[in-house]
Amino acid sequence: MTGSEPPEAARFTRAPRAEHSATTNARANFLESVDAIEAFLGHAVSGGREAFRRTSASYASGSMAIIRAAALFETDEFAPFVSDTPIEVVTALRTMRDIASRTGSRAMNDDLFWVTLTAELPPHIADWRRAGVKAASD
Repeated sequence: MTGSEPPEAARFTRAPRAEHSATTNARANFLESVDAIEAFLGHAVSGGREAFRRTSASYASGSMAIIRAAALFETDEFAPFVSDTPIEVVTALRTMRDIASRTGSRAMNDDLFWVTLTAELPPHIADWRRAGVKAASD
């Protein structure tokens, strides 16, 4: 080593990760998903039934609310938060998701879709949120 060479830099050492349990991360991810579903749902119904048309942004938002709601049941980490959801609801969400995402809106019964978004889905969103929040207090 000559006097003109820079000194050797200290080797990078990675700081340890913050301690978060898998349950804490799952709960945070779950509640974030519930927030997204609620936001999509709010946008979908904000203009009322007359604005809810197949080519509208509100219709697309309603489809995303259904798609995201069905996805809650496809992630094992979310199972503790959705375990009280009746199987009929899970089946209906998956069916509507399949229609919305694969078949296209032409196969969707728009009146049934509207009822799902305005009357049937909101109580489940509230239940899911309570389950996620309750898990935080356990």
